[in-house]
Amino acid sequence: MLDISASRPAQRIGSYVSQADRGKIECTVSSYREENVNTISIDAKKCKKDGLCIAECPLSLFSEGTDGVPVVVEGGVDVCINCGHCVTICPGAAITVNGISALDCEQLDRELTVSADQAIQLFKSRRSIRSYKGEAVARETLETLLDMARWAPTARNVQPVNWIVIEKQEEVARLSSMVIDRLQEKNLLPDIVTAHLAGQDMINRGAPCLVIAHASSEGFKPAVDCSIALTSIEAAAGAFGLGACWAGFFMSAATEYQPILDYLDLPQGHNVYGALMLGYPKVRYYRIPPREPAKVTWR
Repeated sequence: MLDISASRPAQRIGSYVSQADRGKIECTVSSYREENVNTISIDAKKCKKDGLCIAECPLSLFSEGTDGVPVVVEGGVDVCINCGHCVTICPGAAITVNGISALDCEQLDRELTVSADQAIQLFKSRRSIRSYKGEAVARETLETLLDMARWAPTARNVQPVNWIVIEKQEEVARLSSMVIDRLQEKNLLPDIVTAHLAGQDMINRGAPCLVIAHASSEGFKPAVDCSIALTSIEAAAGAFGLGACWAGFFMSAATEYQPILDYLDLPQGHNVYGALMLGYPKVRYYRIPPREPAKVTWR
């Protein structure tokens, strides 16, 4: 086993990583890992010298060594974002990053690859569900969706997304009432307030579950990262018989209304960056409605 990080640094940091970007990456990686030390090892006996890791590393942290075995460029270990590209692409299973080797990775099942037609229908048939059955969503199903969302992309692979799952319908309704209190205090949306007082929940639509994404406000791109993770859950929900809808009224209130902030009890420095209502739809959709043509400028 050849420990590249310790014994064979190459001459330079990746060619397209500027010093400014390198500083940003180092800061981000430091905030993500308390130990602040990466290790990258390459087993020269297993390496096929095909250059795939050199070509695929998003930060150009590998270069070709004199014997054809890749080496880590100078400073590369410090800015590795632990994305796993090199480990998962290596046909010889020669690379280990931070103790993670090919043996620690799931194998892809090519038979489960989604066809183009299936993917198109998945996204075209997506609906914002605002009418739910009273049935609770099983904890196991929620755990599966949240686990899947761990593979949603995040800036610099920081993986900053945290979750709060409100899985009791009465607690979701309680949050709806808090949003109504805020609207009343600010004299906003009187029709929605009136509907709520008459027993119609226009805030969280009687959903049995609310999935809330939060992250540190000091992260690299927390709002984008949380939105992508929630969108992944929304897209996958139908496969589990579920429907989802973005909880816009709640999201707006959760940014600044103190009673809701007290209820959520977020870690210091964290903000809510998105939320989804989730539940079993009351109705089935049979058709895909038309949409405006894509607004594209080709260059």
